[in-house]
Amino acid sequence: MLLVASYAFYMAWNPWLVTLIIGSTLLDYIVGGWMDRTESARRRRALLVCSLIGNLGVLAIFKYADFFIDSFGTLVTQIGFRADTRTLGLILPVGISFYTFQTLSYTIDVYRRRIEPERSLLKFALFVAFFPQLVAGPIVKARDFLPQLATRRRFEWRNVDTGLMLILIGLTKKVLIADNLATMVDGVFAHPERHTTVDLWLGMFCYAGQIYGDFSGYSDMAIGLAKLLGFELCLNFASPYLATSLSDFWKRWHISLSSWLRDYLYIPLGGSRGSRWKTARNLMLTMLLGGLWHGASWTFVVWGAIHGAALIVQKAYGWLMGTDERAEAPRGALAKIPAWAATFLVVNIAWVFFRCQPVVNPDTGAPGSTLEALRVATYFVTHLFIPSSPANPIWLMDKWPMCILLAILAGLQIHGEWVRRGRPGIRLPAILAGPAYAMWVLAIVIFHPQHAAPFIYFQF
Repeated sequence: MLLVASYAFYMAWNPWLVTLIIGSTLLDYIVGGWMDRTESARRRRALLVCSLIGNLGVLAIFKYADFFIDSFGTLVTQIGFRADTRTLGLILPVGISFYTFQTLSYTIDVYRRRIEPERSLLKFALFVAFFPQLVAGPIVKARDFLPQLATRRRFEWRNVDTGLMLILIGLTKKVLIADNLATMVDGVFAHPERHTTVDLWLGMFCYAGQIYGDFSGYSDMAIGLAKLLGFELCLNFASPYLATSLSDFWKRWHISLSSWLRDYLYIPLGGSRGSRWKTARNLMLTMLLGGLWHGASWTFVVWGAIHGAALIVQKAYGWLMGTDERAEAPRGALAKIPAWAATFLVVNIAWVFFRCQPVVNPDTGAPGSTLEALRVATYFVTHLFIPSSPANPIWLMDKWPMCILLAILAGLQIHGEWVRRGRPGIRLPAILAGPAYAMWVLAIVIFHPQHAAPFIYFQF
């Protein structure tokens, strides 16, 4: 029933693209079974390569073909030649990056003999297509999800209680906070040259709030939906804007992706085991590919490069001080406050490049230039520090709703960190819980914007 529901859920968007999910499922199910039947290291490696080529090949065609064709045409034109480069114009399947990484985690773990291959095609297909997290994560590893299918699901009220609470928190983050912040963000990023420096700073902070509310809100709802069905999904966010270093940030932000990149890319490249030069190289390559995973645009590459460079600087500071621990987790409030401020600033500046993407031409439907998006992002960041025009003295009067939403989001971060450290969360008496939840839902209904913004991570 869950498998049929998952396929129906995905086909509601585009019925034909479900064949890609089925194709990836069959490929990796067969590869995993054949790996188990052979002891030959050469054959097992060949089977792994087949899985990598099949999955990454489909991802490359649908997600990156037009990007590389357009970039090649631009490069040829810049050096003085004429090239008739025509893009393929393929539809990007929703969630293709997420379920591709999921199936690859299975074949790689089977190849490393960390898990046994799944014998049931039905269970493996459900692992790939499980609808709560199919289109935007969290990215679930086979070793975490498949064992849950070995036991019967039983109805439990505590799952309903926890699941509904997570769904309500996710709706609040997405509908009440992220979608309302989107109105401010869209206006500032569409024409940054028309706004004051103060507006640019607020727009940048609002986007940081929007993308957190949007993505962590989806993750909360996905985890809550899975909880209602009796399944446990991994935590994907842990108050990331309270991080005191870039490595700490990546232990808190999109945890399922950062752990995937660590386990299946950074460590295989050599991790921190080699020389300092190789460690820096591995960090930069991991973050560049992590940026490219998000989308086919040079702004995503720059976003990854900023994080890679910041992680290298952090490592270099640790090497200089003789320990990595001091760089990753500063001790004492006097050290943590400037470390938090520097981390928060780097993360926000990087978000500017993440947000500035090519704009589709409304008349022709053709995608815009990634180089133009890069120019806009560069202008935006530059004028954060170079005042473009004096700020309006009554500027806050028409921006106070955005400031209130950012304050609410900061409160959710602090409360989440409080609970994460083992402190008791807010618990209401039973007699007050019903009215409080009713008012909570009513607030979401009343204050939601007229036009809901699509989930940001649906495009990845």
